Amino acid sequence: MIDSIISRLVVGGMLAAGLAAFAVALVVRLAPLLGLRREVRWDRPAERLRALLRFGLGQRRLVDPEERVAGLLHVVIFAAFLVLALRTITLFGMGLTGDLAFHLPGLGAGSPAGQGYARLQEAVVWAALLASLGFLWRRLVTRPDRLTRSFEGTLVLGFIAGLMVTELIFEASPPDPATGGSALGLAALLAHLALILLFLNFLPHGKHFHVLTGLPAVFFARLPPRARLAKLDLEAEEARFGAATVKDLSWKEGWDVYSCTECGRCQTHCPTYLTGKPLSHKEVNRALRRHLAEVGPTLVELARAADPAAREAIAARLPPLAEIVPPETSWSCTTCGWCETACPVFIENVPRLVDLRRQAVLVDATFPDEAARIFKGIETQGNPWGIGSNRRTEWCEDLAIPRAADGGDYEWLFFVGCAGAFDDRQKKVSRAIVRILREAGVSFAILGDEETCTGDAARRLGNEYLFQTQASALVETLNGRGVKKILVQCPHCLNTLANELPDFGGRYEVVHHAELIARLVADGRLRPGAAEGLAGAAVTYHDPCYLARWNGVVEPPRAALGAVGVHPVEMARSGRQGFCCGAGGGRMWLEEKLGSRVNQARVAEAAETLGPAGGVVATACPFCLTMVKDGIAETGREESLRALDVAEIVALGLPRREAP
Repeated sequence: MIDSIISRLVVGGMLAAGLAAFAVALVVRLAPLLGLRREVRWDRPAERLRALLRFGLGQRRLVDPEERVAGLLHVVIFAAFLVLALRTITLFGMGLTGDLAFHLPGLGAGSPAGQGYARLQEAVVWAALLASLGFLWRRLVTRPDRLTRSFEGTLVLGFIAGLMVTELIFEASPPDPATGGSALGLAALLAHLALILLFLNFLPHGKHFHVLTGLPAVFFARLPPRARLAKLDLEAEEARFGAATVKDLSWKEGWDVYSCTECGRCQTHCPTYLTGKPLSHKEVNRALRRHLAEVGPTLVELARAADPAAREAIAARLPPLAEIVPPETSWSCTTCGWCETACPVFIENVPRLVDLRRQAVLVDATFPDEAARIFKGIETQGNPWGIGSNRRTEWCEDLAIPRAADGGDYEWLFFVGCAGAFDDRQKKVSRAIVRILREAGVSFAILGDEETCTGDAARRLGNEYLFQTQASALVETLNGRGVKKILVQCPHCLNTLANELPDFGGRYEVVHHAELIARLVADGRLRPGAAEGLAGAAVTYHDPCYLARWNGVVEPPRAALGAVGVHPVEMARSGRQGFCCGAGGGRMWLEEKLGSRVNQARVAEAAETLGPAGGVVATACPFCLTMVKDGIAETGREESLRALDVAEIVALGLPRREAP
């Protein structure tokens, strides 16, 4: 027995003091969240549990190809801590009982389970030690740009390496249970237990708090559809119109800043960060984390106050959130969603930036001049261009397309969208879609003059009131016409109609034209030939963010192109990792005054992919088509590159049965 060397009192005292200190630190760190906005994040528990198993415990997002080495190192350390949790309990059991032969039930040295666990334990200890050394090399030598340089990160890796080394020493020089021999082994055991408690108490005081908050952050993440923004109750007695101060953020948004690992994955394909805009989601998280610490006592006081007048007085002491996250930061975001789909702990960056815009638009009336023109155009004419609403059907006057108001039977409502109706370039895409539908024998109708803007740009530019007006009017029209199935050509329309209109009573089956084309080909209803004029031409496909990343439509556009013999050469950043064109989040309508132009960066990548001979940049979004077309012109590549929509390319493979 080892009572005389490692007394139960010493180990018990260490454990009691360590856990008590940890509990106090935990309460102090989490208490400010009670002063933030309440929000239900425990609905649909089965879905949340599946996400936790896949992305939390399964670490699915850490093994993407472009981040595989760092991701695998993290997975190794995470798995080691899961496996060694039982070992930690065993070691504390040895210290508390004074019995070096202590083991958990079923894991004795003589049992098959115990022997198997011992072999697994040794393997993960060595793996974790090597992984921590690999991270130290990466942090101190290679030092990638996305990594935050801090002493804390190095110290934590030292903790991990120290735990593994003391475990190995203890195993190599085990004390004799009968005599308590091997002072080195006993010292290693004591050092190991002390390191565990020190590490545990260190976590709540720095950015490595994410070790504790990361898994809950995954469980409480907003559920699909993730591109859906929360509907504000603008008529409530205490209506919230955005994020004026930190108290207007939800407790989950506060939890998110604690959960940020500062890994920098949000920056790897972020169009704003990579083109020199003043937006890094990692830095936003760091700024908000520091701010929460600074105003923590005020938030705790706010949470405890019951009297409305007292609460108002306390809240008035909080500084504007725009001082923490400057306007030029929030207005830079294209809402492309890369940051959210790359984050291993599901931090929700886009909603809080949109809330800052909502505050600027609805309360402070401080927003870009271009946004004012867009709001006016949508409000008065039902489209961002401000073109007369009576001209919405000029694009199809010679096509004799049925109107939903006529009352005939049709399979699909073709929601043309503002770009498809008013933009001269996109009108060609609208006509190509009509040609494809007729070739496949699909019955369809349009709303015609009854159609109006979905309000996507207004909502993401912060004008929630205008969006809700548009959404309500649109749902009334669609429901009044008995619409069930909607075909769109704009991913932004797709996202609003499918994901956001249900909040207003509109529930429809919504598909993108590339999806329907692929479906028609697979069903044998559409049999196009080779795309005329593209024989031998190189083609690459640009994935629209609101189609591929936010709504998961990646393969159908490629299948549609394949139906006419076009097999795209993939850009380095494609599919979920695709690089934004720069137009999302209402940025289509705002001047790009800071840094370099996002669309030019994307066109340069396409040009590099296609090679000196050039070719075609295909896409499936009106905004992307415009941005790519403009980027080609701005970079002087008109002779070698051209931009086409997927529908236009498929139409090139159809028999000529009408004038082009």
